[in-house]
Amino acid sequence: MITATPDNHFQPVMGILVIVVSLTLWLVFGPVLALVAMHYMTALPESLSMYIGVHIPYIMMFLGLFLGAKFLLKTKLRLLLSGSERKFRWKFFFAAALIYIIFMTVAVPFVSGGVNKSGVTLTEYLITLFPVLLLTPMQAVSEEIFFRALPARIVYKDKLPQSLLEGLPLIIISGIIFMIPHLGNREVTSSASAILPMLCYFSWGSLAMFLALATDGFEAPAAMHAANNLFIALFVNYEGSSMPAKALFTAKSAGSLATLIETIIVFLILYLFALKSGKCIEGFIPRSKKQL
Repeated sequence: MITATPDNHFQPVMGILVIVVSLTLWLVFGPVLALVAMHYMTALPESLSMYIGVHIPYIMMFLGLFLGAKFLLKTKLRLLLSGSERKFRWKFFFAAALIYIIFMTVAVPFVSGGVNKSGVTLTEYLITLFPVLLLTPMQAVSEEIFFRALPARIVYKDKLPQSLLEGLPLIIISGIIFMIPHLGNREVTSSASAILPMLCYFSWGSLAMFLALATDGFEAPAAMHAANNLFIALFVNYEGSSMPAKALFTAKSAGSLATLIETIIVFLILYLFALKSGKCIEGFIPRSKKQL
């Protein structure tokens, strides 16, 4: 069972209102504020001003979620990502992030068609380091709450699906909801075969929801999302990326069949980790594991 706070039940109407407010701030006020801010950031390095400008709409989304959680849902923002323990599982969050970073470090050179030094100078890198560390997790966690945690709570209120069969519609819908806003990304529009990057976004959204349901909380998907975007922004970005960040290295490609397989594998690894560490609920434990 999942509750917004120990003292009150999640109210779907308030949840819908939070989504409406956040969506308005994200897609209406966010882009306008970004345009205004870009006008006043001409003195900053281009890479830094572009990065901040791209993330301003997500700052607005985060603001909407934060205020909505506090004043409409009467709860803390992080508790929207928590499970039946009614507290955010920090150890599980950081463990998932670490596993994801290790996997990406090993896998990316093999699936991206090669990795080269980006040519970024130490000064350029350090100038953007703090904004990246601040804004990237904010953007990733906001998306997890907006695209997954809130919709799941609105539909199922205080109790998430307890089995794969019960949660399958939500898993599929989550993949679609997450894919649609990313259709305008350069990874899709500039690809020779748009279906592959689209499937990458769909698989990420659906598998993230699967992992959330399996572990009775959204900590692991949020950690993976933040770790993925930090990895791209700081360590290995790729040609044609929608993220205007100068990482240490540049990969040749993304959105390929190899990237799709990579996405499936890393979610499988996190699921197996959750299974071994006792984080999976009974309805998502394989029968053979239950018999042991």
